[in-house]
Amino acid sequence: MTPLAHSAPVPTEPAPDQSAVTIIPSSDAVKWQPAPVMFPHGTKMAILTGDTSKPGPFTLRVMMPSGSFIPPHTHNLDEMLTVISGDIQHFVGQSLATTQQRHLGPGGFVHLPVNVPHAIKAGSQGAVLQVSGMGPFSMTYVNPQDDPRNTGR
Repeated sequence: MTPLAHSAPVPTEPAPDQSAVTIIPSSDAVKWQPAPVMFPHGTKMAILTGDTSKPGPFTLRVMMPSGSFIPPHTHNLDEMLTVISGDIQHFVGQSLATTQQRHLGPGGFVHLPVNVPHAIKAGSQGAVLQVSGMGPFSMTYVNPQDDPRNTGR
């Protein structure tokens, strides 16, 4: 019988890196900032994880005031959008005259493949949306005249 002292060492796995774990215990802990100028006036944003300007996964929240509207636009990435609170009208298409329109309430979800034109109108109570994707993130308005960056908001 061979003694245990002569057995081969058992390889150990390195401990997973926990420094990148993000935990937000409640919606009260979300840190809201004014949204970039590409969004309607009064819109707020919170980056939950990631960096929207760099390659890699990100999740952000957008707080839209009552009745605010983001005209038809596209993104350079697949976008996953979930309604956290409030409600929205979500439009898919190049113009509002030719779009498919859906009402989405809390828990409503949309997956938008890259470059699919869409628009969003917040309901009477406003809305908080969660958006996830793989950065970098960009937004291009179908009609450049609708882009707040071109009009000074």
